Amino acid sequence: MSRKHNVRKLKLSRTFNQRKALIKGLVVSLIDTGKVTTTLTKAKVLKSRFDKLAARAQSGTLHARRQIYSALSNHKATNKLVDTIVPLMPKRRGGFVTIEKTTIRRGDAAVMATVKFSVPLPKVTKKTNKKK
Repeated sequence: MSRKHNVRKLKLSRTFNQRKALIKGLVVSLIDTGKVTTTLTKAKVLKSRFDKLAARAQSGTLHARRQIYSALSNHKATNKLVDTIVPLMPKRRGGFVTIEKTTIRRGDAAVMATVKFSVPLPKVTKKTNKKK
């Protein structure tokens, strides 16, 4: 059995299922809100995962959409990623999000970072239905 040299994966002090759920939740909240504040290491994992999903969403095919849904388990986030976010960055092959260091967390001195899209999203106004 051979050994994997120089292969490193950030485990974030969690088991596989916990890590998978954490990253999935971060990606979904990034797609919903457009900005996420988290620790720097989690931000790096989030950037990597989101870039892979966004690159897959660029084709816009049904197969790509189903693969993204399989990764996110959220129809609303999948549709928003494929229909609104990725078309704003058509020629981009990577770097869909940027990481900015913000502060140091007071409790444990962890470096905090904000992850947001490289291209600003258009503002969506909600329609209010007035009943007569």
